[in-house]
Amino acid sequence: MFRTNDADMLGVPGMFGAGQTQWNQVSRVLRTHWYHVTVQATQEGTAREIVLMVDAEAQLQKLLIAQSEDVGISDLQVVTPAHMNGTEAWRMEALTQVYIGEDENECLVSVIEVESGAVYHSSNRPGFHSDSLTNLRPVFLSSMIRPD
Repeated sequence: MFRTNDADMLGVPGMFGAGQTQWNQVSRVLRTHWYHVTVQATQEGTAREIVLMVDAEAQLQKLLIAQSEDVGISDLQVVTPAHMNGTEAWRMEALTQVYIGEDENECLVSVIEVESGAVYHSSNRPGFHSDSLTNLRPVFLSSMIRPD
């Protein structure tokens, strides 16, 4: 989840549209993955690009389902913490697929494949193997985004 601090607010709420507030920065407390989603939208003949920072697979799935002729995802990246991607730092990588499954405790676990072929999972259990998941279902496949 992302959080904001009132001191980082730009302008006043609603200044950029009803229900909209702009921020100079947001923060993240949890060391969990999130998605960087680029959306192309055409409204009244004008094309716009919007970037969303999406925290969870449920929200990502809603965006994928909501795509239309005028609004579509053109790029999708995953941002992973070091413990998840096996390096010393956070990484942002092009996404190829995301699945959700249940471990032996019926807890949801994300399985994420990136463009390089690396596969990450969201379980914190030592020795976890994603092939032990049950009720595995797709959230995202690369064919779900618009080609350039």
